[in-house]
Amino acid sequence: MRQLRKESVVVGLLLAEIGLLSLAGCRNPGQSTLPPSAVTSASQVIPPLPKGDVYTDETVPTADTPIEAGDTLDVVIRRGAGEEKYSSLVRENGSVAVGFMEVDVQGVTVAEAERRVQEAAKPFMREPRAQIALKKKLLKIKRVFVFGDVKKPGMVPMARNMTVLQALAAADNFHETALLEEIRVVRGGDFSKPTILTADLARLFTYGDLSRNISLEENDVIFVPREQLGDAKEAALKIMPILQVAIMPIYPAYLIPALTTFKP
Repeated sequence: MRQLRKESVVVGLLLAEIGLLSLAGCRNPGQSTLPPSAVTSASQVIPPLPKGDVYTDETVPTADTPIEAGDTLDVVIRRGAGEEKYSSLVRENGSVAVGFMEVDVQGVTVAEAERRVQEAAKPFMREPRAQIALKKKLLKIKRVFVFGDVKKPGMVPMARNMTVLQALAAADNFHETALLEEIRVVRGGDFSKPTILTADLARLFTYGDLSRNISLEENDVIFVPREQLGDAKEAALKIMPILQVAIMPIYPAYLIPALTTFKP
């Protein structure tokens, strides 16, 4: 009888602990527990984050990419069976030196630059054929920041027209415990009074509703909160072996899952 009372006390304490874990999961982890009085006024103006030059999908040259000052051109001029190779930096005035020739390539495409080099070489070569490879200058990339219940938090290079869903995909997606209805987007500008938006991807996955999939701006901070009921489930799984030892002598085995399963 004394052993039975001892086991009942152990079971009671364990179930009480799991109950507290499940209650703790009711609070949105993205919500601060501090009162408004705890928020201090900024002692100095926070400078805005630096802006990037281009979107990440603009760093790979295409057929329509214009040549700009600071770019490097690898030029091959073929004539008959021979060829001549040059590698030159585009000057600030938009011209590039190809051997002893000066060719204006500012703002034109690679195809147009090849035509201009061929025209410049015709007085000196017979039927020249030019081939140009464009290497863009080192560019700063626009970015956003993803934190919270995602697999790879941190800075994410920003593509043109990026949305919250695309930013999460770039962060290697979210965990199963992510609270997709309460994703926060903190938009800077004036960091003492930031704009806070709420994205709801649960509507997208449930109803196909894209209206809450927010379009992002450069330097936005996306925070994906964690549904803490998931923490209670994980804790229950860890306590399961202890419960099996404590409960098995008292309750049938088929009742254990009912005691350790939490429904949101």
